[in-house]
Amino acid sequence: MSNLEEHSMELERVHPSGAEEWVCHTCGRRFLLTWPPDYTKVIINAGDEQAVHNGSKGGVRLGRPQVERLAEPTLSEDVRRELEAWLEEIDIDGQLGLAGQ
Repeated sequence: MSNLEEHSMELERVHPSGAEEWVCHTCGRRFLLTWPPDYTKVIINAGDEQAVHNGSKGGVRLGRPQVERLAEPTLSEDVRRELEAWLEEIDIDGQLGLAGQ
C-alpha cells in the first residue's frame, strides 16, 4: 500500500465522562474519543501526522485498510450493446472509450 511508518495507539484511560484517552508512545499523538451516538474526537497532541496509527479495543482492531486491486470488469456483449446504444442516445458515444472493447 505505502511505506508510511506504522504506530500503535493504546487506550490510556477512560475519563468519568466516558471519553477515552488514546496515546501513541512512539510519537506522542494523543486524543480523546467519545463513541457514537455522540461521536467526538479531540486531538490533544497531533504527533506524527504522516504515520499510520492503529489500535484495538475489545477484540476490534483498527488499522490500515487492506486494499486489493481487482481485475478490470469485463462487460457482456448484451450490456455493452445496451450501454453503447444509450451513449449514442444521449449523444456522448465514444467518450468513454468503449469502442473496440
